Amino acid sequence: MRLITFSGYAQTVTSASGLVQDSVTGEDLPFVTVMFENSTIGTATNDNGEFELRNTQGYHTLQVSFVGYETKKVPLKAGAHNAGLEILLTPSTMELDEVVIRPKRERYRRRNNPAVDLIRNVIEHKDQNRITSLDEYQVETYEKISLALDQFNPDAGQNAFLRRFPFLVNYVDSSAIDGNPILTLSIREKLADQYYRKDPRSEKIIYKALRQEGIDRELDNYGAFSANLDEIFHEVNIFDNDIKFLLNRFVSPLSSTLATAYYQYFIMDTVAVNGDQCIDLAFVPANSQSYGFTGRLYILTDGTYAVKKATLNVPKQINLNFVNHIQIEQEFKQTPEGVWAPDRVDTYVQGRFIKGTQPLYVHQLRSYDHYRYEVANRDSVFALQGDVYTAPNAVLSDLLWAEQRQVPLSDSENAMGEIMDQFYDRNSFKVFMKVLGVVVSGFIETSREHDTNKLDIGPMNSSISFNEVEGLRLRAGAMTTANLHPHLFFGGYAAYGFKDHKWKYSAKATYSFNDKEYHEKETPLNNLSLSHEFDIFTPGHTFFNTGQDNMLLSFRTGKVMDKMNYLRTTRLQYEKEWLNGLTVSTWLQHQNNEAAGALQYIRHDGNDLFTQLTDFTTAEWGASLRFAPGERPFNTRVGKESVGNLSNDAPIFFLSHQIGTDGVAGGDYSYQHTELSMEKRIWLSSFGHIDTKIKAGKVWDKVPFPLLIMPNANQSWTIQKDAFHLMNAMEFVADQYVSITANYHLKGFILNRIPLVNRLKMREVVSFSGVYGDLSDKNNPYLTDGLFMFPEGTFMFGNKPYMEYSVGVENILKVLQISYYRRLSYLDHPEISKGGIRVNMRFTF
Repeated sequence: MRLITFSGYAQTVTSASGLVQDSVTGEDLPFVTVMFENSTIGTATNDNGEFELRNTQGYHTLQVSFVGYETKKVPLKAGAHNAGLEILLTPSTMELDEVVIRPKRERYRRRNNPAVDLIRNVIEHKDQNRITSLDEYQVETYEKISLALDQFNPDAGQNAFLRRFPFLVNYVDSSAIDGNPILTLSIREKLADQYYRKDPRSEKIIYKALRQEGIDRELDNYGAFSANLDEIFHEVNIFDNDIKFLLNRFVSPLSSTLATAYYQYFIMDTVAVNGDQCIDLAFVPANSQSYGFTGRLYILTDGTYAVKKATLNVPKQINLNFVNHIQIEQEFKQTPEGVWAPDRVDTYVQGRFIKGTQPLYVHQLRSYDHYRYEVANRDSVFALQGDVYTAPNAVLSDLLWAEQRQVPLSDSENAMGEIMDQFYDRNSFKVFMKVLGVVVSGFIETSREHDTNKLDIGPMNSSISFNEVEGLRLRAGAMTTANLHPHLFFGGYAAYGFKDHKWKYSAKATYSFNDKEYHEKETPLNNLSLSHEFDIFTPGHTFFNTGQDNMLLSFRTGKVMDKMNYLRTTRLQYEKEWLNGLTVSTWLQHQNNEAAGALQYIRHDGNDLFTQLTDFTTAEWGASLRFAPGERPFNTRVGKESVGNLSNDAPIFFLSHQIGTDGVAGGDYSYQHTELSMEKRIWLSSFGHIDTKIKAGKVWDKVPFPLLIMPNANQSWTIQKDAFHLMNAMEFVADQYVSITANYHLKGFILNRIPLVNRLKMREVVSFSGVYGDLSDKNNPYLTDGLFMFPEGTFMFGNKPYMEYSVGVENILKVLQISYYRRLSYLDHPEISKGGIRVNMRFTF
């Protein structure tokens, strides 16, 4: 076993914190460089002049420097925390290229400000200086993300985790930010060829090597964690108007639209950066709570206004969850064509999920090498579907990784395999990981080893629920994995209602024409499935975020609905998914619909004659098309999720059509039903985003009301996507409709500016939903014979749409949203709720 030791941890920790001020005016000084003398360990003061840093390498003298001031050295007490330091810097006026830098802080002005003039020239020339000004290029990129425990105490006497796993003391490393001890527990590596074409614009990434090792490997839920991690640590591009990072949009200091209004700029000095003379330009958001960066731009003095290097941090007061510190260092190199291309990006993030718990440390490295300015095999490369492609042989041996990675691993990163082997030698760790795996995935594996597991039991969140017809409902389900067969999958469940005394069940067989790594829903889909199901449903309830029998949906408000139906459904379906975001599905379905609870099917036969039916049958063919350009899906056991369209600007389109037949396979009705929708996230830079969706649909033929359109009503206490929260189930019925929903997350745009309130870091969220429909005479049971009478409490739309809005706050305790919903129309309907509170759990930075 390789032993990794660090003699620095035998020494005591010397730390310092305090305030840096102007000795004449007493003003706090931001952006002051504070370092341990003769070391690379340092920091910069925040907007309020405050700093904090530490080291374990024996340094005990601070060197404090700032342009326009005399450098000061401050001796510290070795091996102690030197808190509350008040460091006063003495001003010294200096000249820089005929621009006088005075230490006295004056009111910031944009007009006649050399720093503002400079940044405007940089922005004006940014497109011609960046590499995307070339017609095409390709580059090899190497990416590494390591996850570690920060401030990891190497003293076993004070570290319970280390007492349980004493071998970890051999793998303690040091942070590149502040020298704190860290313990690396996960590492991900990617080696890719990246291609760019200007006209027509196209970008392709082909991953040729992937590697993942660490404690979270078994918890990845088959790509879910990795996909979200990729989106969280999106590639930073300071030339874009908005910088995508931590699932947010930050205004770039080089934004063509907002830079000079959003930021304040200060010329600090001229410095040499890797041999090139540059102007050191500092910047800070005008409002320290806004989603922007503080940092430095190093701009060439040769008149090209090119950016040689950039450093980015976030203000201390920013409304950002789980993160205490961010540091991004981006360097550029000049190509033979004279433009500047990315060379290396280092991103460091420190934070913790819950106050008082072990802090986390994340380091992401991106390195770029082997630039070529004519794309080899351009026709075949740019003909690939989708923006991201993984080569079939993307798993390399350790020897090949050592040869091909652009930047070598540290000793602790290289020892990750040894660390995991020693973890899994302990049974207690195996049990802990199994339990954690059930919590993360919602499924129980029936084998000890994941690689040999053939059957998953679950999902567990649907095991217990209740409703008005079934009463208490118990359910047990299971599904096979690719370890049983890489192409053939089986799944199903059995459920029992203790009030209606009926068994419900589902059985499904799926054949995948693609090899699957673990389960049938892995993308891209190319599946043929046959299923048979008998279960109970509420008409007008369709939930997209969770299953209908999820425990949380059992808790309802408003008029309790006991009008339900039993559906016995047999379905043959084929699904095909392409990497360009296109998914096509087609199916044959036979369904028997039986009234349950208080629901009745009473047919009006004319002349005051009525017939009560217990059920009816439909036989249909259907097809759907979904197009989500730029989508980056990740796999879960029950389907795919997407993070790509949440950060990109591309919309998602959906179209479906169903055709029912009368007299074929027992079908009682002929009908055609069309649905279409478009949804899109509209980013408003750092001012938040609006999630919008427009839907429309039409039933073209005469059918009974269960086959008409009923808007999706949500009567649970939870906030559900694409649902009306103050509408009763089956309250409205139509054969054609159009609806719109809009949810605006303001990211604290208002609350961040209210003193004291801003300390709570709550964020505003508002929404509006509306639907308008119409019922033609042929489907009106009061005008046309042969139709089912509407149940009590079901109405046609009048001359106005149904509308509701909500106002609320999210980010309560960092995860909770509470919104008040208010109904705006049809207030005279009986047994409705005009207003109500709804809640949601939402993880976001």
